[in-house]
Amino acid sequence: MYFCIEMKKFFTRQAVLRYLYTEVAGNFVGFLIGASAAGLLSRFFETRSIRNLWGLAAKRTVVDKNTFTVLEWIISIVIGFVVFEIFTKVIAEWLRRNYPHYKFRVMRWIIKNNLHHRSRAWLVRIEKQRIALFTAVNQTITKRTTRK
Repeated sequence: MYFCIEMKKFFTRQAVLRYLYTEVAGNFVGFLIGASAAGLLSRFFETRSIRNLWGLAAKRTVVDKNTFTVLEWIISIVIGFVVFEIFTKVIAEWLRRNYPHYKFRVMRWIIKNNLHHRSRAWLVRIEKQRIALFTAVNQTITKRTTRK
């Protein structure tokens, strides 16, 4: 019983949400930057293909496909990890420190520009479109299954 009470003190809703935000946001930003870093690699290297006459007309350094794939993985992992660490250490700390001030300013801007009503109307419109799409797909499936 004592263990459960201590766990409830440790795993508060705010602590869990803070942990999830830090991990998810850091991982997501790291993943996006790492994935775009793979595109950066193609600015410096290329593989043999018909586009460059199998390396004869290449303007960049030519490497074989396996080497290019390995370089893409290494670059994306390293750059993604570095960005993840920067995000979790520096940016997350800055957000934690300045969040109340910016939250107030953003909320005032949203209300001033009437965005809360626009976003609700947009969500309702999207929901109606989703229902219409679901109904059309359901009717098509029903028609096909009743024919057989």
